[in-house]
Amino acid sequence: MSRIADEILFTHIEVALAVASEATLVGLGADDPRTQRNARVDLARHLVERMQGLKIEGEGNASSSSQSTLFPGDLSPMG
Repeated sequence: MSRIADEILFTHIEVALAVASEATLVGLGADDPRTQRNARVDLARHLVERMQGLKIEGEGNASSSSQSTLFPGDLSPMG
């Protein structure tokens, strides 16, 4: 796998956010925690769909057998 250039990844994420539904983006700032969570899930789903064709790997991960995290250093539980 080849590493994705930061600019390409940045552009994909920027475009994905730009075309995300307005309801999702409004939901991120909602007062209701359930609405916020639903909006985060929708946004995550949208980003995954947008980036399905990309191969993502971390620096120095060529010899590792497991996939590195997209955001190294943040290994806390989600939720």
